[in-house]
Amino acid sequence: MAAFKQFSTKDITIAPFTANKGFDFVSGSITASNVGIDIFQGINPTGSIISTEAPDTGLISVQNTTGVYNSIKQLYYTNFLSRSWGNDVPTQSIIPGALRQDTKFVGPIQAPRYENYLQSTLTQSRMLPTGSGSVEGAISVVSVPQKLFGENIVPTTFVLNYSSSELTDDGEGNLISGSDIVGQIFYPHGIAVITTSSLTTMSAAISASGKDLSAVSVHFSSSITIYEHQYKCIISENEFGYSLNPSIISSSTDLTGSLNDVYYDFATGSVFDPYVTTVGLYNENSDLLAVGKLSYPVPISKYCDTTIIVNFDT
Repeated sequence: MAAFKQFSTKDITIAPFTANKGFDFVSGSITASNVGIDIFQGINPTGSIISTEAPDTGLISVQNTTGVYNSIKQLYYTNFLSRSWGNDVPTQSIIPGALRQDTKFVGPIQAPRYENYLQSTLTQSRMLPTGSGSVEGAISVVSVPQKLFGENIVPTTFVLNYSSSELTDDGEGNLISGSDIVGQIFYPHGIAVITTSSLTTMSAAISASGKDLSAVSVHFSSSITIYEHQYKCIISENEFGYSLNPSIISSSTDLTGSLNDVYYDFATGSVFDPYVTTVGLYNENSDLLAVGKLSYPVPISKYCDTTIIVNFDT
């Protein structure tokens, strides 16, 4: 049995907060079943090689090198193929008028042709090797699964070590080795792309050595937004003054033989105070969504409001 009361908007508070968690994976743990970080090589094909004829790549899932290269090129570098700072195109801006004929277009204004998922409001420099073959047209891609990075990799936390090389991110979407930009990281996608330096052939070298990951380590922090729900359950002094616990019923038949609940004498006196032991939260269809158990029974006051705060995170 239960007693119901409707919440008002002032009784409900939903507050978001961001939770971060750091991860360190070394050697073979990188490709463990509960981790799943993959490393691919992308190669710009020589001549007219189609993707299905390209060599396979990947430590966990099998892709082909041409498909990896073309996917990375299309998503992240189409605006940076002939100019490292991006190829801007003339655009126009619209100035709406009071009437349709009064609307004006002004320009040109230079703007990027493609989206390419810029990771900073600063002007980014990106360079994708456009040569052919496994040397002049090679890139390496580190793919972190979403189950690890959540909503995004936290900027400035990504560190990749391979052999004697260490790559870090600068918080603006660039991968840095020493003082040089050697690639980009796309925080909401969990993708790091190495476009210059010897690490562009990292995946091929790992595969050639029998997928030996002893020289590899990856560190980053994940980010996820958690919502804290707070429900203020207020029992006014004149509410819920009678218990609905079936243990106070002594019989279901009264003295006349009728089917009526008969209560113990202690539950019918003016000094009897019911206690609260459980709070349930229901939706508008009376479906039970959450249950909160109090650590001990709390008496309902006859003289002032009783307030119970229910907190949970989603």
